Amino acid sequence: MPDRRRNIVHCALAVLTAAAAATAVTVGAPAAEAGVDAQADALVVYDNNIENMLPTECADGYEFDRLIAYLKKQPESPDVLTVQQISDAEQLEALIRRLSDELPGTYAGRIAVPEPGSMGYDSPCGKLKNQQTNAVIFRTERLAPQQETDWRSDAPEKPEEGSGPCRNLEPTKTSQDRVHNIAVRLRDNVTGKDVTVASVHWPTGKWHGPECADENIKEADEAVGRLGGALKIVGGDTNAVTDDADWWDKGNSYGYRDPIAEKCGGPECPPEHNTTKNYRIDFLLAKGATGFSDVATLTDDMVGGKYSGHRAVTAHIGY
Repeated sequence: MPDRRRNIVHCALAVLTAAAAATAVTVGAPAAEAGVDAQADALVVYDNNIENMLPTECADGYEFDRLIAYLKKQPESPDVLTVQQISDAEQLEALIRRLSDELPGTYAGRIAVPEPGSMGYDSPCGKLKNQQTNAVIFRTERLAPQQETDWRSDAPEKPEEGSGPCRNLEPTKTSQDRVHNIAVRLRDNVTGKDVTVASVHWPTGKWHGPECADENIKEADEAVGRLGGALKIVGGDTNAVTDDADWWDKGNSYGYRDPIAEKCGGPECPPEHNTTKNYRIDFLLAKGATGFSDVATLTDDMVGGKYSGHRAVTAHIGY
């Protein structure tokens, strides 16, 4: 097994230890505007495809700092943040340190692939854009890691042709470590219950990923089911709208609730809930939730400008 994958066992369940390959940083945070633990029976959750948090000189007008500034102004710090397209363990550590420095609380994280393979892009951002994977970030005062599991999203057996049955998309001539997903079971120190959180990224249309969206929600449900918990959260970039392969309906049949859909009155939402220019393809889904509050799609206007090619979604999830 190559070195970069030596600590990622396909579909394996692993007890977390201090020596695990996944990144954890605990940095004391100074006073800031946000608070913590205002709701004992709810978690403050965000999801965002952060598009590698690119530096200003190669980010095409996007400034991830704007999202951090937005979080600092909120009444409560995030308990959980699921992120996609994070470059590697080093970038996760930098993001965790920044959250810990600028928000109340301390943060830690778990990453699917610590050193992802190259996407083969010709990018002015170089390695930053060429490496992509997924991670779960959590606030350690409230949530303590217990176990984790990982798996790869599906595409057709011949992904470039779009033919054949759905199969786990293994690395192609350009790495597809961005479809390597991770789920972490966390002990809620306030409620005493376990919560499992997954960060997922499904293949794009180039790889005919939407055709396997139903299989991908099935495998995500199986993954969080392996870990258990009173509440199960799946956050991520599906690259699929709600009617692709009927995946959203299938997820609903598994017991997942979509707080944005409930805000809209159904899975088809108006354009202000698009998470990319034209589509709603980024989701927070919760199984075992008793209700939602403070549900939002974070538009550029809300945040103060462009911060990622994907808009974040957020909800306070009761359970």
